[in-house]
Amino acid sequence: MSESEGEFHFSPRPNRAAEIAWRGWSEKAFDEARQLNRPILLSISAVWCHWCHVMDETTYSHKGVIDLINSEYVPIRVDNDVRPDINQRYNMGGWPTTAFLTPSGDILTGATYMPPDQMADALSRVAGYYRTHQPEIATGVLESRKRTGSGVARSAGELDQQLVDTILDAVKNAYDPEYGGFGNSPKFPQTDALMLLLEQAQIRSDPELHQMAVHTLEQMAGGGTYDHVEGGFFRYSTTQDWSVPHFEKMLEDHSGLVAALALAGMDGVLDSTTRFLDGVMRNPKTGLYAGSQDADEHYYSLGAEERDPERSPYVDRRVYTAWNAALGIAYLDAAVRRARPDLHEYAAKMLERLFHDRFKSGEGLAHTDGAGGQLGDQVWGLWAAVRAYQAGLGDRWLASALDLATHLEERYADRDLGGYFDHAGGDQLGRLGDRIKPLGENSVAAMALAELDVLTGEPDMPYLARARRALESVAALPRQYGLMAAIFARALDRLRQPIKVSTANHELVRAAMLAHPYVVIEPNGDNRAVVCVGTICLAPVSTPAGVEEAIQEATFPASRGRAGDGAVKPRA
Repeated sequence: MSESEGEFHFSPRPNRAAEIAWRGWSEKAFDEARQLNRPILLSISAVWCHWCHVMDETTYSHKGVIDLINSEYVPIRVDNDVRPDINQRYNMGGWPTTAFLTPSGDILTGATYMPPDQMADALSRVAGYYRTHQPEIATGVLESRKRTGSGVARSAGELDQQLVDTILDAVKNAYDPEYGGFGNSPKFPQTDALMLLLEQAQIRSDPELHQMAVHTLEQMAGGGTYDHVEGGFFRYSTTQDWSVPHFEKMLEDHSGLVAALALAGMDGVLDSTTRFLDGVMRNPKTGLYAGSQDADEHYYSLGAEERDPERSPYVDRRVYTAWNAALGIAYLDAAVRRARPDLHEYAAKMLERLFHDRFKSGEGLAHTDGAGGQLGDQVWGLWAAVRAYQAGLGDRWLASALDLATHLEERYADRDLGGYFDHAGGDQLGRLGDRIKPLGENSVAAMALAELDVLTGEPDMPYLARARRALESVAALPRQYGLMAAIFARALDRLRQPIKVSTANHELVRAAMLAHPYVVIEPNGDNRAVVCVGTICLAPVSTPAGVEEAIQEATFPASRGRAGDGAVKPRA
């Protein structure tokens, strides 16, 4: 077995890609490129990626391509799921990404899938250009770095509650009334857009928003994007009507889909989806969930009687912290909303093992085996710990949440502008020195910190202020992101109206969660429930109807007349 075969994942079908002298992303590889004065060929692939496999089987199995790469380049291969920070900076519009870099890691040019002849031509042209145009390349690199350096400051802005309405309007305008979903093709699930519709439908008493989300989920589940034999959703549809999917199944997608199905009350699809997750993706020994299942068009075209489980598509058993934490949150929520106690048990076991394996006090959460933590792992892990505490799994989860919040602030925070960078700054190779604040992860951080603030309520722990700063640090982005900023709108709206329900009664917990999507549960020893909004608490109640009435009474003024609210005001 060659070094490439041992370190990298190639197509499961016959190919010669391992004959390329691939290096991992490392200081050694960059030093080699500088010493040889060769450009770097960066390939970003993924275990689940169909066209990555095709490129292994065709382009990277072509002798001329193999020889050109080995003689003219320092080739580096990166797994997208293992190193999302590298993908964030170098992705050329999809997978596989084929990027041509200088020895310092600056981009010369790039593409996605390239067939053999096109690749051979590009390899020759780029290598020749690099040898003969180094002064011009150096000038272009300096100009590019100047533009990149100002990006963090440009993304910051003021928080305006009208952004929620602006983003919701973008979601509504992109909605496809015939087939559901958003836009034409390709169509992705856009689970945060679905969650925004469902949450706002309940808060605004707007059945039209609810129907948009339900129609989308029904169309997805009734069409080719859903596996009607084994359950689970495929990654996306290449057609507007959800009929022709890309067949990989991603854990990352299913956490949002489980949450949306539970909030929409679609029990049948929820149950078949979780059966797939628990039967195929879950490791019964550890309780942890695999990252993805490979695409196999032929296998998924077979009926129930024709499928052979022994020949089922490859499952990537690597465990990704952020994706498992997100699924834990969705399972804990669905367990209460839809009265599914088995989901509570699965989530509890999974989170217990995840934190046992990946969490160290003061050091945060690792991303996966052999890979350090990233922002996504910290914020999803923080939110999962907060939700585990709310679900009655024990006080130590609150302690873990507080520890993660401190780690997040110490290692990822921007001291000047607020918000959080996507990695802690240890690896500075290539463009990893460029500081990036992702809108999605900062929005998740804000939701987790806002709930932690409700639970602690102590003035010397300013978690709500940190949540606000996280959103402020990316507040200039939502207007250009459109529906892709749905997660920002979900986070921003939560800052407006913190709701806490203190009770140990499971029936009252369920009533509270069904009454309002933003409820934060404070477990205590009382069999009654106390509803608090901000610093105002109502009299204790002892029935589900009483909980619902108390939440309606406490939140009624804040759920009307939103468009004129203006700037979000800090809690008193």
